[in-house]
Amino acid sequence: MGRLISAEFRKILTTKMWWALLIPTVALAALWSIGGNALVGAIVDQTDQSEIAGAVKANVSNLPWSTLIFARTVNISALFPIVFGALAVSSEINRRTITTSYLTAPNRGTLLGAKLITYAIWGLAFGVVITGVDSIGMAIASHPEQLPDAVSWLEIAGTGILSCMLWTLLAMGIGALFGSPIAAIISLLLYTLLVENLIGLVLPDNWPGILINGSADGLTGSVAAQLIVDKVSTISPYFNQEAQDAASNIARTLAGARGAFDWWISGLIFAAWTAAFVVGGWFMSKQRDIT
Repeated sequence: MGRLISAEFRKILTTKMWWALLIPTVALAALWSIGGNALVGAIVDQTDQSEIAGAVKANVSNLPWSTLIFARTVNISALFPIVFGALAVSSEINRRTITTSYLTAPNRGTLLGAKLITYAIWGLAFGVVITGVDSIGMAIASHPEQLPDAVSWLEIAGTGILSCMLWTLLAMGIGALFGSPIAAIISLLLYTLLVENLIGLVLPDNWPGILINGSADGLTGSVAAQLIVDKVSTISPYFNQEAQDAASNIARTLAGARGAFDWWISGLIFAAWTAAFVVGGWFMSKQRDIT
């Protein structure tokens, strides 16, 4: 297995794909993080003395608003790990190099297992880069009082890295299912950017949270929302449970995670989706005629 994993890493590092995707990943994460935090800071400055601040009896400028942008930045930047994962198996099938890869392995299952481990590591690497750039942009563009503390940052960064890894593996499974890089990438991007968003508009309550995108967004979005709600509850005596629930729903929507469950529930749902597509791709790859 170790030899196969090393071979998979060599395949990736000897091509331009990894850095061709990493460069726009960094650019997009920086743009969203810096631009989003600057915009939120300007909006909060105007809102501080408004009726909203008076209603909760708290200074809204002191809340960790930057976490909402952090969550959105991770979720939109995950498009590139998605493309990366979608090409893991489908590109080899398309170029007909998968036959040679299978011949160098004891069996197809072993090769696919090596690919899973390799792309899980690369998904984590993409997650580290995205959250790192996101954090730098947040530190540059946010007001100091709107930044999360170290523990809160670790929580949301950890869920962001996990989200990127799961997206990479899910996309790998879909690529293996379709066997075509173009079909896999177009289907994934069309679904994540358009189809599910349209479906989510007509679904009630927590239903969007059980969908693929909704559960993925809930990983980071729910953490960001909870950080804000927890902060308000500590500084406002008027923030009862009903108000907390309402504020949590609003904050999750602002973080791009409408209808999401708690982060760990969202994580389990997203992991289940990932496992389903990986198993489906695994089965299809073992049955596919490659002659």
